[in-house]
Amino acid sequence: MTLSIWGQRIRFFGVADIRGAWHEFLIDQLIQNFYLDSEGNIPTFTNALLLFIPSQLLLLINLWKISVKDKFRFHWLGLSLIFLFLSFDEMTVLHEQLIKPMRAITSADGFFYFTWVIPGLIAVALFGLIFLLFFLHLDKKFKLLFFISLGVYIGGVIGGEMLSGYYASALGFKNITYATVASFEESIEMIGCSLIIYSLLEYIKAYLPEGIAVKVI
Repeated sequence: MTLSIWGQRIRFFGVADIRGAWHEFLIDQLIQNFYLDSEGNIPTFTNALLLFIPSQLLLLINLWKISVKDKFRFHWLGLSLIFLFLSFDEMTVLHEQLIKPMRAITSADGFFYFTWVIPGLIAVALFGLIFLLFFLHLDKKFKLLFFISLGVYIGGVIGGEMLSGYYASALGFKNITYATVASFEESIEMIGCSLIIYSLLEYIKAYLPEGIAVKVI
């Protein structure tokens, strides 16, 4: 996040003692490669990887649940597919294709400036309903771990995007305020993904057979 914000600071305010090739190098590297709100750069790849890892951990759990004929084995598979889709979406930015048609329908502004959050909120509500019984069957420790980790991630994805949309609507994209808010939003997503990975590793360590269990350091 620091590199992302610092790159935008240079973009909007410049650096008085940097000139010529060094200035161009810093602009290219910090803005293009590290800005968290850009696509197709290092943070994009990192986010996609952080979403792909949970999909594979969930698949591992699902395969074991199938072998023991667990009642909720297909819920684990569903979660794996959801995270696989989210990883793919992170690389391809599919969700942003909803912005123009949704804006044409709703004329949304302010917190809903990025109009994909409207179907996103509906999807989160449906997710909660579909997986409610699955969540309730978890032990207390994992209820807490998954609630916190998913809450942080969804808060970053939806809540952070709504906050970014508010500033984009009010101030536009080319200013340090929007760049800072957007970088903070993406950082919260990364933290949420990391917490999800930790929670899944803890679950694997606690429940899967010893030969499969991952030792969390």
